[in-house]
Amino acid sequence: MGEIVAAARRKNSVTKKSVATPRRSGPTLDVLSFVASGLAIAVYLGALGFPFVFDDLPQILHNPRVQEWFYLPQYFTHSLWSHLGTPDNYYRPLFLVWMLLNFKVFGADPKGWHFVGLVMHAAVTWLVYRVAVRDLQDKLAAGFAAILFALHPIHVESVSWVSGLDEPLYAGFFLATVLCYFRWRDGDGQGWLAASLTCFALSALAKETAIVMPVMIFAYEWMGRHKEEWPARARASLSTIVPYAVLVVVFLGARTLALRGTAMAVGNRASPASLLLTLPAVLGFYFEQLVYPSWMAVFYPVTFVSRPGLWNFALPLLALMAAGVGLWIWARRDPRVKAACAWMLIPLLPPLLALVRFRPDDLVHDRYLYLPSVGFSMLVAIALRRIPAGDRKLVGVPTAQAAALAVLGIALGVATVRQTKYWSSDLAVYSRAVEASPNNVLALNQLGNQLSHLGEDDRAVVYLERAVHIDHDNYRTLLLLGTAANNVGNYDRAIAVLTHARELHPNDGIADFYLGVAQLGANRLSEAEASFRRAILLVPGKSRQHYLLGMVLMKEGRLLEARAEFLAELKVDPASGDARARLHEIDVNLPPTLHQ
Repeated sequence: MGEIVAAARRKNSVTKKSVATPRRSGPTLDVLSFVASGLAIAVYLGALGFPFVFDDLPQILHNPRVQEWFYLPQYFTHSLWSHLGTPDNYYRPLFLVWMLLNFKVFGADPKGWHFVGLVMHAAVTWLVYRVAVRDLQDKLAAGFAAILFALHPIHVESVSWVSGLDEPLYAGFFLATVLCYFRWRDGDGQGWLAASLTCFALSALAKETAIVMPVMIFAYEWMGRHKEEWPARARASLSTIVPYAVLVVVFLGARTLALRGTAMAVGNRASPASLLLTLPAVLGFYFEQLVYPSWMAVFYPVTFVSRPGLWNFALPLLALMAAGVGLWIWARRDPRVKAACAWMLIPLLPPLLALVRFRPDDLVHDRYLYLPSVGFSMLVAIALRRIPAGDRKLVGVPTAQAAALAVLGIALGVATVRQTKYWSSDLAVYSRAVEASPNNVLALNQLGNQLSHLGEDDRAVVYLERAVHIDHDNYRTLLLLGTAANNVGNYDRAIAVLTHARELHPNDGIADFYLGVAQLGANRLSEAEASFRRAILLVPGKSRQHYLLGMVLMKEGRLLEARAEFLAELKVDPASGDARARLHEIDVNLPPTLHQ
């Protein structure tokens, strides 16, 4: 990396430096950058017809905070999911602003949202080219890297899924931060440092993972000062990142205030030893997804390692060690590899460190590789440019290199188009997740819940029973299975699992409600009455509770008490036609003197 930035030294004064001109072996214009951006849109055109899926529904369609300007100030003082009333670990005000703007322009039509996402991915691809021109000092290699980035299937989750677009949003500002830093280091004025810091702040506000920017800047400074003695090299590199580090402190302070703390562990009971043992499996997964992205899903069977074995520890560790040695040898021969490795590894630090907070069935995601794939694309581009050029050229590109890029690009593009279809509906998303991770309780729950929504409760029960067998104390699984069992008339099974759910969370009230439904279906009226009364006590004001209690009382012949419950239901839900019909039925059969 020393050859890359050695020509741009900033000393005490900010004077114009002479910068090494990138090698132009190939087209002299930036044509490949526009080709890459076009390809970034072309392979995702199918996503324009996709609906909102997965988190899009609670995060956009059922979220009043992203639908009205009134809530804009709250984006900076509350967490991302604060509208649900439950604590979460995400502080992304700029992403909320982005959703608000989209909603004001496109409303609930997902086509517009997807179109903006495709344009955003294309813009990031162009920025990748600009960074690669500087890092690789070869416009042709930079074009190769941009094309590979545009087509890589690892981006399917981040581009095809509306809620995954926080990755391109933060990545674009992250890349812009580095580009502005380059201009400042070249001596183009303090304004570029201000621009770099502004872009960094926007990137962090889009997604927290951007806070590794000081590490990235330090890496550039350290590589660029390779001729300096170690102490001076370290001091100069550290002094350069001070303004970026100050912004990190400010951001973390604002995030702590918004989250009312730092971060909570969600169902994570892994020990420190288990976390360390899990790292090779997680890193091995990410390395495999970059090299051979043949299987994409929203959930994977990667979980915490408590007992290291051949497949979950030894082989991933050996593969990582071999890859590390290979990259180290390569970097000694070609300094550009160092910058590519920095881009591949540094943005991956946050999801690795966050393992201490992640759920055991939700440790890895393809979207975490959106920005790291920049570095991987650069590495492949460097390798392609090592192919002997010969005398034959195709539109200014050595024929052998163009052929290799075409073969690789077609393979990646076809894989991307094929993998995109798994985001075409909720059923496709969750079916693919269970196919990829058949023992993942979170995936089984999502698929079972979706099947219930589609009226396929018989199929839902099959997947939810599997989930209960894996984790018999999972509260959400028990609720979902109890509901599905109710819907198919298996009231005994519903009563069993919902009774267990109530034992796990006795003060929740939700399990009591669905347990009452099962008991009513089984004609266990006294038990159903007790369950509904308990649900009303714990969660007052919830619709259907008074109505169903009224139905129990009607069956018991306690019409006056039932009438009071139907009236209470109408206070909660004035539009309840069922309650009004039952009330009319009682009034017809009761003497007028008893109506009071």
